[in-house]
Amino acid sequence: MKHTKLLLSAIALFALAPIASAQKPNEISNSFIRGRHRQEIVIPQIQGYNVYKADLHTHTIYSDGGVTPSWRVREAWFDGLDIIAITDHIEYRRVEREMLEYMGDYIKEEYRNLPKGVNTNLQGNAADKRGILANLNVGYDKAVESNEQYGLLVVRGVEITRNEGHFNAIFTKDNNKIYHPDIETSVRNAVKQGAFVFHNHPKHDKTTASGLTPLSEGMHQKGLLKGIELCNGPVMWSRLISYCLDNGYTPISTSDGHTTMAERFYPHYNNGTYRNMTLILAKQCDEKSIKEALFAGRTIAYHNNKLIGKAEYLEELFKASVSIEHMCDNKKETMVILTNKSSIPYQLKFGKRTAVVEGMGAVQITLPKGSDSVDFVITNLITGNGKRAKASLSFNRKPTNKYLQENPTWYPY
Repeated sequence: MKHTKLLLSAIALFALAPIASAQKPNEISNSFIRGRHRQEIVIPQIQGYNVYKADLHTHTIYSDGGVTPSWRVREAWFDGLDIIAITDHIEYRRVEREMLEYMGDYIKEEYRNLPKGVNTNLQGNAADKRGILANLNVGYDKAVESNEQYGLLVVRGVEITRNEGHFNAIFTKDNNKIYHPDIETSVRNAVKQGAFVFHNHPKHDKTTASGLTPLSEGMHQKGLLKGIELCNGPVMWSRLISYCLDNGYTPISTSDGHTTMAERFYPHYNNGTYRNMTLILAKQCDEKSIKEALFAGRTIAYHNNKLIGKAEYLEELFKASVSIEHMCDNKKETMVILTNKSSIPYQLKFGKRTAVVEGMGAVQITLPKGSDSVDFVITNLITGNGKRAKASLSFNRKPTNKYLQENPTWYPY
């Protein structure tokens, strides 16, 4: 009964505690939506910053995605995100071609005789002197309209798409002024608008020191690219983790969603994981604060319950999430309980033993008798190629339980 009262008290206190990283959506008027529930992903503050959950690489029917911008926003809200970027391709717009064919009778007379496609695929083709005919801001505009009932931060962006590489520019001002036949000039046009540009699903090239293609490595060295997409959908580019972190690039993890998130992730991941996210450490969830954090490199890449980032962020996140309490001793061992107040599980190695403390869960572990601290390697917190975060937790010892001394096989839990 005593343990039950304590548990109920803890639950009540937790329920009253504000979740700093969660966004409160505006009141939803649609009765169908009101009956649905958002999945909250609870992550504690790090170094005084809130941790906001973002997907910075998504596509809609305005390039080659299979869903509308409004669906992207709705889906992101239900998935527990705070930020969604609409980053449709500039040079490749497959669905636009299908729309044009469908709406042929409605198109203005002067456009009817244009070749099918109307420059909807310039990835490897010669430049079109007319530039891009479509309005490349429309996907973002539609997402903003639908976001009125959800309250996320919707970010304008584009994907610059060529055979030489793909690059995402977010926080652009006007997507219609970015395209240029030369890919580096396109990237520079985005940078001139104040955009944060990162390298998408980077190709591997054995001829360079970084493993990036010569074009990509050159643009990194020129300071045009500020981040690297280490995780894209079900794939993680582990070879680039140390290069990214050691050279001051911002680690990014995205869905690169073209279809629904259910189709993108569920066939690959087991239950108990979330879609890819970039966790952004910022004071507020507004454009100025989030953009500043990205340029400052204050991010953690989340992928399939793995977290990739600087050791200082990952170790503080673990300590802010996991607490330790001494339970009791028997004749041979000290027993403690680890409690996790975040939604992210932690995989632990201590000495020759291992344990997992699940998100919003607890686990009991045993230590050598007389212990008052324990050193952990957190194996799912990645700080470099072959490197994992480490942390030490200390606890106050309770008075010896004489019953356990006489009955060492009895456990209270």
